[in-house]
Amino acid sequence: MSVLELPLVQGLTTRHGMPVLHMLEQAQAGYVLLLLPSHARIHLETPDLAAILPDLLRLGATHLQGAQPLSGAVADAALEAELVRNESDLSLPALVLLENGQVKASISRMRDWETYVSRFEVLFAPSTAAGREPVA
Repeated sequence: MSVLELPLVQGLTTRHGMPVLHMLEQAQAGYVLLLLPSHARIHLETPDLAAILPDLLRLGATHLQGAQPLSGAVADAALEAELVRNESDLSLPALVLLENGQVKASISRMRDWETYVSRFEVLFAPSTAAGREPVA
């Protein structure tokens, strides 16, 4: 079974209309929260990340307050492999925040909700320029 066939991952594309990206240039303008589901080896945390991705998009949207669009997407195996090669300390599964097709930040593995809340407060703060430091 392919990781894209897992019901919760598949639901992101079928139920929530999130695209599967093959390259960063396909990302929509604004912010995109990209799921790297761990294509090489299905991971136990992948369904959990897929399940909360719609909620994380709502959380991010509250911080942005309509200032910029925020959407979700799923990386295909080739894009996932490219991002793992290029980003330091990225463990799968992961979420990668893109801003206009460029990697802004990443959060490896499943985290507790408060980690996402605090990280999003920094990433989407209007007056700060957040770095690309990954959250371990």
